[in-house]
Amino acid sequence: MRPAPPRMGTAVWHRLHVRAALVAAPLLLGLGAVMYGLLQHYSAQAALEGAQRMNLGLARYIVEHQPPGLIDPAGRPDTARMKDLAQQVMAINPSVELYLLDADGRVLAHALEGLQDTDPVGVQVDMEPMRRLLQAEHEGRVLLPVLGTDPRSPGRANIFSVWSIAPPAGGMGYLYVVLDGSAAQRVAADLGNSGALRAMATGAALSTLLAAAVLWIAWRHLTRPLRQLTDELRSFRDDGDDADADGGEHHEAGDEIGVLRRAVQTLRQRISQQFQRLEDSDRQRRELVSNISHDLRTPLSSIRGYVETVLLRGDSIDPHARAAHLRTALRHVDLLGRRIADLFELSKLDAGRIEPRREVFCLAELLQDVVQDYRLAAEGRGVTLGLAAGSHTTAKVLADIAMIERVLQNLIDNALRCTASGGTVMLAIETHGAFMQISVSDTGRGIGSSDLPHIFERYWRASDAEEGGASTSSGLGLAIVKRILDLHGCVVRVHSELKRGTRFEFLLPQAG
Repeated sequence: MRPAPPRMGTAVWHRLHVRAALVAAPLLLGLGAVMYGLLQHYSAQAALEGAQRMNLGLARYIVEHQPPGLIDPAGRPDTARMKDLAQQVMAINPSVELYLLDADGRVLAHALEGLQDTDPVGVQVDMEPMRRLLQAEHEGRVLLPVLGTDPRSPGRANIFSVWSIAPPAGGMGYLYVVLDGSAAQRVAADLGNSGALRAMATGAALSTLLAAAVLWIAWRHLTRPLRQLTDELRSFRDDGDDADADGGEHHEAGDEIGVLRRAVQTLRQRISQQFQRLEDSDRQRRELVSNISHDLRTPLSSIRGYVETVLLRGDSIDPHARAAHLRTALRHVDLLGRRIADLFELSKLDAGRIEPRREVFCLAELLQDVVQDYRLAAEGRGVTLGLAAGSHTTAKVLADIAMIERVLQNLIDNALRCTASGGTVMLAIETHGAFMQISVSDTGRGIGSSDLPHIFERYWRASDAEEGGASTSSGLGLAIVKRILDLHGCVVRVHSELKRGTRFEFLLPQAG
């Protein structure tokens, strides 16, 4: 088995491992982008958590270190003390904002200035984050960051610190300290642009590319047996003499699985065709045995009949009748000999035991010799046999002269049998580039279009074969012609019209 041909028609991106890598690479890159986005998000969350954790006890510290009175017994805030407290706290940490809330979470007072249109007094603060943060502080389990309402911007959540205030005359309020989350987020953004984070992102990208490369190599390794199987099937498919018998090129576009599927389909077709050929061969063998039996039995029966007649009648038979019987028996013996010789010759040609012995010879001289050999037989049938004008050329061809002579003999035999008295059989030579075309044409009865595909089959006879003495044919002459020209790499073409004649032609290469 010859090695598989290179897959030049298969684009690189059609290979399975390449396509897998092309699919996996965007997925890995997308995963890397998602991981980078999550890293940025959780970096910001970590910054908020850090800021809130550092200031978690700020509100409690302020309440515990201030004397009572931020809210009077009537539930009214002490605005002056609130401003003093805010100034003290903001002197230490300018980024915080202090608010006094009632028991329901509404803003009672603040120390902010210049907020005529956006005064947060009366703004409702969401109580749920406050309860969670207070409960977490009391229980010691704090899941940060916890975001609450920013009274200055109620639609925005921010980190905060809160602690309850017990007024002297009962009731409940809260000190609500809003921490500057924007500063923490700016820190997180600065961290996101830092060299360390860029190095981490670069490392993640390189890791993604490395993972893609490893995946590509692993996939290529895993699909190697599949590619090897595909190559073996392709090689097996193309190894036969009829690798392209299906009449089309093997399209290799697609991945290995697609190529493998098409190779299996092609092999299945070839196996089906081979089974069909085996069935046809078996049928032809049975027909051959039947035809041989019939063709040998018929002349043998005739010979036996004439010989028995001569023997039984002995001296009582007329000498002229005896001679006629013996001549008829001899004619059948000759016919039987020709049929047996044709059968053996065709069998040797089919078995490949005969190879052309090519030599250089003058084609016109060979045709003249063959015409001379058949001239008497043609005259006996009343048929004109000749060589067309312009065929007396000195051109030489390269072929097996004995085989080509047999081809011409069989074609002339066939033409004479099919041509009635008064008809013409003509041989001609024409030059076609580096080839010489030989043709044998007759003006006989012609061949029907339904019979043309079968004329080179063994023992084929036309439906009107009894006319014109066709019964003397062995039925193997044209089959021998076809096989000899096949061995020479030539194609024999046939042109025929009913009641107008037939023309056989083939090409032989010129010598030199």
